[in-house]
Amino acid sequence: MVRKLSVVLIAGLMLAIFAPGCSPPVSLAQTAVSLTTIQKGSYSGVREPLQIVIRDQQEWVALWARHTSIRDKSPPAQEIDFSAEMVVALFLGQKSTGGYSVEITRAGLDGSNLRFYYRERSPTPGAMVTQALTQPYHLVRLSRSESTPVFVKQSP
Repeated sequence: MVRKLSVVLIAGLMLAIFAPGCSPPVSLAQTAVSLTTIQKGSYSGVREPLQIVIRDQQEWVALWARHTSIRDKSPPAQEIDFSAEMVVALFLGQKSTGGYSVEITRAGLDGSNLRFYYRERSPTPGAMVTQALTQPYHLVRLSRSESTPVFVKQSP
């Protein structure tokens, strides 16, 4: 009886140790993509959550006008060469207080997908925050790609 139990335990232990090595490898390889921040902040004319990839001048001018519409005198949009670059914008939407932020932390090309990893931050309960409506956002520029954009929320 003890011998059978020992054999079963040893077989189970060997299975637990060697079975994971039998599964096919998972591809974790991604090509890193360089990002340059255009602007990041807490106040925007974009009041609803939005994740957008902009690949032409007309879309860029329209988004910039909407984004800066809350300012008395809006600065001109950065010049972007859309034959070589594109813009990715992430807006959290309107929040009832300060203490919120969003950041695109990195991007990676994974097959036909271009993944944008981002992090949202919220104030902790009871934290002292600005008592004002805010609209957190982050705009970045990067090399142009026709890959499918995928936004991946990371934990804070």
